[in-house]
Amino acid sequence: MLPQKTLKHLNKLQQKKYREEYAEFAVEGFKGVTEALKARAPIVLILLEGSKREESGFVEIIKQAEERGIEVSFLGRKDIGDIKTTEVFPGIMAVIEKPDISLEDIQNQGPIICLNKPKDPGNLGTIIRSADWFGISNLMLSEDSVDPYNPKVVRSSMGSLFHVSIFESKNLEQSLLKLKESYKIIALNTKGEILDTLEPQARSIYLFGSESTGLEPELEKLVDEQYTIPGRGQAESLNLAVAAGILMSKI
Repeated sequence: MLPQKTLKHLNKLQQKKYREEYAEFAVEGFKGVTEALKARAPIVLILLEGSKREESGFVEIIKQAEERGIEVSFLGRKDIGDIKTTEVFPGIMAVIEKPDISLEDIQNQGPIICLNKPKDPGNLGTIIRSADWFGISNLMLSEDSVDPYNPKVVRSSMGSLFHVSIFESKNLEQSLLKLKESYKIIALNTKGEILDTLEPQARSIYLFGSESTGLEPELEKLVDEQYTIPGRGQAESLNLAVAAGILMSKI
């Protein structure tokens, strides 16, 4: 059995205030833990369902953890019931230190995807996964966004969280003003040029407004170019993750 102190700590990591206090988050599932190891993320602890310790994929994870000096604990049935965050525990979980990513860290010549107040964890996780698929390594979130280390975000990113740098701005307007000195700011909305006319440039910020309210006037005034994804049907708008995926496929 896991010590009660460890169980309490794991359960606290389901809440944002404790993830911030401890600067740690949890990832569940074989894919997420494997990608964390591949990215050499700072893993604090790996928790593995005891009955799976002899399965080939898990044996390799244990081997890698031992080589890197990462603690591995084996879970009994009661432990699993106490810590699971999904209906069916996927057999493995890791506790990982949260990266401390600054504005300077995402200025590496590549494009930046910037999201203003995304609220849905599934959407954010999907956008992170899509960014990874299209080779986009920089993401910026405004204040009042869903926590990128929320369990639902982590789960839906399918391990891509470990391959994308995410800067959490405390004041998006100020962050964009600083970047505007060397980046072009491009907004995706309903009133711009057709997206197919976009000529991608490496030092560009692609700005998405809130699904419910769009871009605030103070952000809109910073925009250099605006583009839209034309539709043919009756839907009022595109889901944020879908729109972001379409744009990323173009750049």
